[in-house]
Amino acid sequence: MHHTSPEPLTPRQALLAQRLRGLSNGVQALSAIGAALLAAVPLLLAFAPLWWVAMLLGGPNEGSVMNLLETDLTGAVRTRLVAVMLIPVLASLAVLWQVWRLFGEYRRGRVFSAASLAHLRRFSWALVGLALVQPLARVLMSVAISLDNPPGHRHLVISFSSNDFALLLLSLVFVAIARVMVEAARAAEEVEQFV
Repeated sequence: MHHTSPEPLTPRQALLAQRLRGLSNGVQALSAIGAALLAAVPLLLAFAPLWWVAMLLGGPNEGSVMNLLETDLTGAVRTRLVAVMLIPVLASLAVLWQVWRLFGEYRRGRVFSAASLAHLRRFSWALVGLALVQPLARVLMSVAISLDNPPGHRHLVISFSSNDFALLLLSLVFVAIARVMVEAARAAEEVEQFV
């Protein structure tokens, strides 16, 4: 595979890289911490004591999916919970990976590079995906946790919260911003070629 060295930074890009370095490092550090914590969630669901699992799934409040459990937290229940939880965990990891890559470009001063715009676009669509899979995962979680209950006590809980709405709206805003930035970069390139 042939690698080309990156083009040298213009003075403006170098200044931007200097200004964004601290923020980019911080965002990348938070992304790494978030990814590590997310990777631990399936392990905790599989092996942690019941009270930990209850805290992961909403704590002791009335709306917690743990209130649907009328049997023991068996290996089968845990396996189903892990399988369902992998959906939002993987979607969240995809979001964090694109954030990591995007801010890596920003740290280098390449705000309008093809790579940074591609990562911004992928981030926004991954965020849309996360906004859609979170309510689906809650539905599946209610089935996974109550499947071993006696007949008549199994549940299919469908919910869409204001947080889900806000995340979906925010993700669509990022989709629009990504499109606008792609068009702005294209227009700037055309002007540069014309001049």
